[in-house]
Amino acid sequence: MKRFKTPLLVLLLIVFLPAFSNAETSLPEPGQKLVSLRLPAPADPAGKKSLGLGGPVTEFGISDLKTELVLLEVIGVYCPQCFKQAPEFNKLYERLNKGKMKGRVAMFALAAGGTDPEIEQLIQSGQYAFPVVADMKYEAHKLLGEPKTPFTILCRPDGSVLYTHLGIITDIDAFYAEIKGFLSK
Repeated sequence: MKRFKTPLLVLLLIVFLPAFSNAETSLPEPGQKLVSLRLPAPADPAGKKSLGLGGPVTEFGISDLKTELVLLEVIGVYCPQCFKQAPEFNKLYERLNKGKMKGRVAMFALAAGGTDPEIEQLIQSGQYAFPVVADMKYEAHKLLGEPKTPFTILCRPDGSVLYTHLGIITDIDAFYAEIKGFLSK
């Protein structure tokens, strides 16, 4: 009987320890405040300009973005679901950057584990029309609770989370209407 106690204890630790370690870093939810993030500025000048980041800025926080809302999309550079969603999000980005919506919503992707060359390839290939920032060491990804990708967060620049969605957003028109609704509040 004594021989079985040690392997059983080890098995229980393997099964339950990840649940305890992940308890502190749950995914952001509406009504919560987003953790403070310092992110590298986009490497491409167009990405910096789109986010309103000037000149020699090398990093930024959500609070540095001078818009009413911030749309953050956590992606994986090799995530098939992210690639599937990208064309619709590119259209959303275009809609958010014209007419009365222009300048009111900052939109960017956070590439969890993405390197600068991988991000450059995504931008050059046209896969992402909106800015993409690197998170090579998964630091921001961990602070956000290590979400699977794609994971969408809509918040105010003060970090107040308004909307989150794990997975592909299938109805971009409804999501656009929801963004407009938050702008009128």
